Amino acid sequence: MDLLDIQKSIRELNFDGWLFYDFANRDLISYRILGLDEHKHTSRRWFYFIPAIGNPHKILSKVEPKKLLDLPGDEHYYLNWEELHALLKATLPKGSKIAMNYSPNNNIPYISTIDLGTGELIRSFGVEIVSSMDLIQEYEGLVKEDAFQTHMEAMPLMHEITIGAFEEIGRRLKLNESLTEYDISLWMKSQMDKRGLDCMESPPQVSVNEHATDPHFDPAITSVNIKKGDIILIDSWAKLKKPGSIFYDFTMMAYAGTKIPQRFQEIWEIVKEARDRVITFEMEKFKEGKECFGWELDKIARDFITEKGFGQYFVHRTGHSIGQEVHGNAVHLDGLETKDERRIVPYILHSVEPGIYLPDEGIGVRSEVDVYVDGNGIVKVTGPIQEEIFKIEC
Repeated sequence: MDLLDIQKSIRELNFDGWLFYDFANRDLISYRILGLDEHKHTSRRWFYFIPAIGNPHKILSKVEPKKLLDLPGDEHYYLNWEELHALLKATLPKGSKIAMNYSPNNNIPYISTIDLGTGELIRSFGVEIVSSMDLIQEYEGLVKEDAFQTHMEAMPLMHEITIGAFEEIGRRLKLNESLTEYDISLWMKSQMDKRGLDCMESPPQVSVNEHATDPHFDPAITSVNIKKGDIILIDSWAKLKKPGSIFYDFTMMAYAGTKIPQRFQEIWEIVKEARDRVITFEMEKFKEGKECFGWELDKIARDFITEKGFGQYFVHRTGHSIGQEVHGNAVHLDGLETKDERRIVPYILHSVEPGIYLPDEGIGVRSEVDVYVDGNGIVKVTGPIQEEIFKIEC
């Protein structure tokens, strides 16, 4: 943690301070920003206040007095709740504007970690709570060059596994072997394990036909056999099995056969064009030195798909932040589920993944790539871009 740098950012936002709070390891964002060990159990409330100027303050339970031992600042201890309230009131200047990990109206739930009761308590001291969303993006959401390299190391392995999955489907279909979506999902996970990749709790999403119309379909819950003539969507995500690694996340479309149905091809072309329009718009914004917002990129894809007559079938945001979690804590490409008004800035890594889902036709199409803005403001897609539907010879 660079205290002076954080204080500089607090002042630039015209805030009077940033108040961190945790109970029972609920706020992992605070642990990462402050450089604390998130795996050490916390059973009592602690607060850490960084003022815009001056020494920070630690407010700790006498039961766990060393919880913030490695952080700079003056230490204050409480035994009962009355002492805790008194310390907070004395520490936080009345009338001040204090950032907390909170999002107005819960617009960005990823970063909204304080509970309502804690918010009520802090406000009772005459303090205005403001969102720390821009501070979180700066100190936890950005992917600097060293971390980005772990993303790039995972990328070719992930593509190799996905192409291998399509080929495995073709091999088994040629042999008339029975195979399900879940079989291929587990096959992919085993390949990830062999290559030192971690997809966390959920194996890749392998879905065919009507299952592909469910954006978050889970083949572990219900799975059908894959057959010749099926539309196949594979969405996979993983990172290296080492601390601080960054996820690679992408989606590819395939067809079990060589003669792609016209309707599938039609929907694919629209989704692909929406994807490319978002990437081009973002690149142009940065080349021109103009601000670029998450909701704005979502609107590019959504307007195009709506213009083509499929707006009601594009049922999720256009993209999400990527970090140590596959859905990170920086800006999302979202003007649908929320209106993410955070700016795209250098060192942001995010997905671009428009989709059209037609349950009545059994057609679900999504194309997903990852986009990185480097330290010089250069926007680039971090892996291969799928231009054609993958044809599985079977």
